[in-house]
Amino acid sequence: MNHDDNKELRITREELLEEGQHLLDSLDSCPDEQRADELRRKAGAEIPTLIHPIFPKIGVACLAGSSDTGKSSLLRQLAIAVAAGDSDWLGFELRPEHRSAIYISTEDEENATSYLLRQQTRHYDDGELSRLRFLFTAEDILTTLQRNLARVPADLVVIDCFADVYTGDLKDTNKIRSFLLPFQTLARENGCLILFLHHTGKRTEALIPHKNNLLAGQGFESKMRLVIELRADAMRPSDRHLCIVKGNYLPLQYKTESFILHFDGPTFTFTNTNERLPFELLVKNADTDDSKAKWEQAKELKDGGMTLQKIAEAMGYNSRSSVLNLFEKGKKMAWDKSPDETEEATE
Repeated sequence: MNHDDNKELRITREELLEEGQHLLDSLDSCPDEQRADELRRKAGAEIPTLIHPIFPKIGVACLAGSSDTGKSSLLRQLAIAVAAGDSDWLGFELRPEHRSAIYISTEDEENATSYLLRQQTRHYDDGELSRLRFLFTAEDILTTLQRNLARVPADLVVIDCFADVYTGDLKDTNKIRSFLLPFQTLARENGCLILFLHHTGKRTEALIPHKNNLLAGQGFESKMRLVIELRADAMRPSDRHLCIVKGNYLPLQYKTESFILHFDGPTFTFTNTNERLPFELLVKNADTDDSKAKWEQAKELKDGGMTLQKIAEAMGYNSRSSVLNLFEKGKKMAWDKSPDETEEATE
């Protein structure tokens, strides 16, 4: 053995001390526990995401909305992008590890999915789609996923839809939580995101976007790390509002305004318009409209000398355009006029 080999076998005093401390620490630990200092050392610069910064890499999440808003098309488009190795989805950075996705369709059968998939994948070749797999059953989904993920890992599992795989009472909070727990464990064990398609309650489109609009309410959403509500625009039939109503680790500006998407009917695909709209401006029912309170807050800040950009930041909006939309609604609703002036204008 030469001199260089001896150098490689040497253990420094610091390494011996570190190993000794590790052994001492292990004597103080209890089974299944992790110490805070060890967890902190494991922390990365950010929470791992599948779609940065919105969708977590691991866990359970939900996209919900009323019928005929394009929920399934949007989720198929996401699964296609993940499996094809696209760099982004609707302008958000994609970070798949396996470039693989599973789509469980309980509503659209094989022939319908074949047609829809052909329309949505006009710009992809067969090789780019081979990592996207479909299942057309609601029977024993958990066992099937455990087996299939063990054989071929996936970044994303879409379950379309929750109401077909859960057959219990939607009002039973404890049963729903018990039902979702194995899916949460499955996601953790396989390092993937399980994304449920779900429905919002009747007439909730007249209300402000909110996690409580989901059928099953708290029993369902409390298990979700991310909840998104998709709703149609009241004036523009081809536009949709992607509203993040729950995001455990997202800054406020992601959860106060919708992302406005354009839906192309012939191809069943969405594009991001790069426009946003405050949730308050999506309310149809005047009795539940709190946009006037937001307008009053913005007006007070403006009267105090704040710029539109500073007002947006103070109110949790992403850009000054949302403040402009708020002031535009205030002008249309004559909120800046006294009751006497409003009455005179209508005579």
